Amino acid sequence: MAAKTYIGLSLGNDNSVIAIINKEHRAEVIANEDGEHKTPTFIAFSGGEEFHGSQAKHQLVRNAANTIAGFRDMLGQAYSAELAAKHAGCARIEAAADGSGAEFVVGGEAGEQRVSAHSAAVRYLQRLRATAEAYLGRAIEGAVLAVPARFGAEQRRALAAACADAGLPLLQLLSEPAAAAAQYGVGGARDQTVVVVDVGGTGADVTVVAARGGLLAEAGRAHTDALSGRALDAVLARHFAADFRKQHGVDVLADPHSRAARKLLQAVEVTKRTLSAAPAAPCAVESLAAGADYNASINRTRFDILAKAAYAPLQAAIDDALRAAGYSADQIDEVLLCGGAARVRRLQAAVAARFPAATRVRDDAGELDEVVASGCAAQAALIAQGAVPPQQPDAFGVAARVLAAPVGLRISADCLEPVLLKNTPLPAARTVRVALPAGETRAYVAVSEGEPVPPRADESDDDDDEDDVASEPELPPRYRPSRLLAEMVLELDAATDATRVDVEFFVGTDAKLTVTATEPASGKSITAEIPASS
Repeated sequence: MAAKTYIGLSLGNDNSVIAIINKEHRAEVIANEDGEHKTPTFIAFSGGEEFHGSQAKHQLVRNAANTIAGFRDMLGQAYSAELAAKHAGCARIEAAADGSGAEFVVGGEAGEQRVSAHSAAVRYLQRLRATAEAYLGRAIEGAVLAVPARFGAEQRRALAAACADAGLPLLQLLSEPAAAAAQYGVGGARDQTVVVVDVGGTGADVTVVAARGGLLAEAGRAHTDALSGRALDAVLARHFAADFRKQHGVDVLADPHSRAARKLLQAVEVTKRTLSAAPAAPCAVESLAAGADYNASINRTRFDILAKAAYAPLQAAIDDALRAAGYSADQIDEVLLCGGAARVRRLQAAVAARFPAATRVRDDAGELDEVVASGCAAQAALIAQGAVPPQQPDAFGVAARVLAAPVGLRISADCLEPVLLKNTPLPAARTVRVALPAGETRAYVAVSEGEPVPPRADESDDDDDEDDVASEPELPPRYRPSRLLAEMVLELDAATDATRVDVEFFVGTDAKLTVTATEPASGKSITAEIPASS
């Protein structure tokens, strides 16, 4: 039986990426007609023709009034002046006459044309589907489509409807942070709490993701429009515009929507990408203004200084997401970066500064602007294999009950060994095996809820001896008991060195906890049931 032709698709507000899992079981990004791995999410109308992708984005310089951008975030949204202002400088945005949302107003040979956000999304998705089919040489039978975690039910329905009208069979809507986590390998046997930092062209999203027993759950999130790829472009544009003004006495940013300003902004996009991989990068614009060409360069250190203040909104969003999730930074196992703007090294350092040194900040899942699409492709492959059912709800769209606090074994008054972590989706079960001292005739089991141990402030004592400095203290426990739930004593024959006791924790969907301690050799067991907390 031939393999299904399924794709993963990241429909970004600024750029879109299509990916598949190839015969080597690796994510492969599909190149568009221009040989590029990412396709600008733009549509333009000129001379009776309709352009998409890079060709449409190039129209911004000389034909901005007939260029459509930002339609993804308008799906399922009512028209507002704020929405129109956010995408000012492209095609005019007005309220639809029937009150169905926002429409773009463009001109053409046939006169004024009104294009709804839905129609724009359908046209663009059709072009992406055609690109994938041309590359693969066969029809697309299904797609897993990434959706921002902040999208509400109406926006998700609108996105699904656009896929249907574009002839793109939708297998699943997968939240962008879930797709990124999957591409980074989160969600396996090991329970983890990670933060996904996605910095795209028009904004940044921070999501706390709890991976428990192979399942992913969103614990908290925050969004900011104040830091984005475009915001970093603006930093570079202001720097080069000031230099050009010194040389030629012309302020190319006086009108932010002028042809000169757009030419400069498109040029600095390339400069920014180059600085992510090289210590310096050029900026070259032919006939920038007043008939003058412009050529200059900037080194990464200078860019870092200029952009330093721009990272504060992202750091604030990280704090907000952690606060919403009820976690402290020291409880995060890893930070996962994605989005094209997350390549910027100083941005990565700003993110790392919000976490302790033990928390790993990762950017090793491939090109950062391809991570989400690759994660969607991996999910599509699982669906093709039958490991995940098609039409499964969005990974973060299910209001599943989760564990409100960690529960585990009380080791001492100051130490808890967690067995089920906070935000574990219910129902859930875990078993731990405990050794007993030889000769012991009773196994004492204390079950408690826990709370994280607050990080201790670094203390330094300049008067300490060298021997004291050389000795490393034991790491403190990460959790401590907060509320005793049950105490059990299992009577046993005299234990040997091989005696073990299995302690099984089970929490049902009603949040009732059942703990059973069993000595496998004798079959002796004892059970405690703890009702859900009010």
